[in-house]
Amino acid sequence: MTLATPHATLEVIKKFSLRLDKSLGQHFLIDQNILNKIIDAADLSRNDVVLEVGPGIGTLTQALAERAGRVISLELDRRLEPVLQYTLRDYPHVDVVFLDALKADLQNLPGDLPVPNKLVANLPYQIATPLIADYLDKFEELSLYVVMIQKEVADRIIAKPATPAYGSFSVKAQFYCDIGKVATISRNVFIPPPEVSSAVLRMERLARPRVAVADKELFFAVVKGAFGKRRKTIKNALAGSERLGADPGTVSTALAVAGIDPRRRGETLSIDEFARIADALHAIIE
Repeated sequence: MTLATPHATLEVIKKFSLRLDKSLGQHFLIDQNILNKIIDAADLSRNDVVLEVGPGIGTLTQALAERAGRVISLELDRRLEPVLQYTLRDYPHVDVVFLDALKADLQNLPGDLPVPNKLVANLPYQIATPLIADYLDKFEELSLYVVMIQKEVADRIIAKPATPAYGSFSVKAQFYCDIGKVATISRNVFIPPPEVSSAVLRMERLARPRVAVADKELFFAVVKGAFGKRRKTIKNALAGSERLGADPGTVSTALAVAGIDPRRRGETLSIDEFARIADALHAIIE
């Protein structure tokens, strides 16, 4: 059963009298070409344990199961249980787990499931940003992310310094990963169509973070502080950051040690420059 067509998707929706919940990001892919691009970007083999978040009616799940050794799909909506039992009945190596992906511990999944090494998903728009950010911090075992997300979020992830989309999420993603855009996706390849366009990103986790830092938590506190008040200079933004808790004198000294002009704004700084500031602060505080 090929689900990535309008006819097949509508047939399943009708068969189970599904009422789609937009608050859960339920937009089902109906384009086989896009599906193929996602699968090809994931570079799957029978050695892979793939994590999927938000399987919907199982369109991407089926395609993943054709190539991967194991597929673990996390779904929040219990109403989809009979649907997935039906569409995935021919794939015994697929495990559907009904839980909130934002609260999942991938190292201790229910049923003693193996720890996944790749995340391949059409992520519900509402959770894409917090989920990616959280998983990057917590789960080093995920060596590759191939995700379909809102185009605006994708633009933020790949943004460069001194561009409007560049922010703390850009720094976090690029700190951990090499990132490339696989495709930009029209809203018309979904049922029902979302209100925005989408994009597929391929994020390959680096063996080591892009920059070495003395204190990772302090590094991200500096990044958050810098972007917390975009209109302020980097000196004033960091000195006013409650998360960072550094007084103006300490900030000034750290910026001088790092070789950063205190009049610059945070959105102009590269990851390397943020690292220099964080390490300078760490040396002073220690």
